[in-house]
Amino acid sequence: MTLHLTDAAEADLAEIWAYIATEANEITATRYLERITKTIDVVRQSPLIGTTRDQLGTGLRVTFHHPYAIYYQVTQRRLIVVRILHGARDATAIAEQGGFVH
Repeated sequence: MTLHLTDAAEADLAEIWAYIATEANEITATRYLERITKTIDVVRQSPLIGTTRDQLGTGLRVTFHHPYAIYYQVTQRRLIVVRILHGARDATAIAEQGGFVH
């Protein structure tokens, strides 16, 4: 199964990295993103592991790498990471603004 990160997911990762680099340091930020990537790799191996979130978007699923929620969709051949958001964010409001459309 191939992996695809949307532009929004790429931007989310950049934002997470910048925040952690500012609050801690660049090494910590890079290591944290590596751990998020490992979580995504687990999902890639077992794509139905996440909970469905059809109320936010058709076929949308979510898994977590505390405190972040990794929103994704699965096709026959691809795992599409749609967004990676802090768990405190209002996912319903983001969905209403089209934030899970790719």
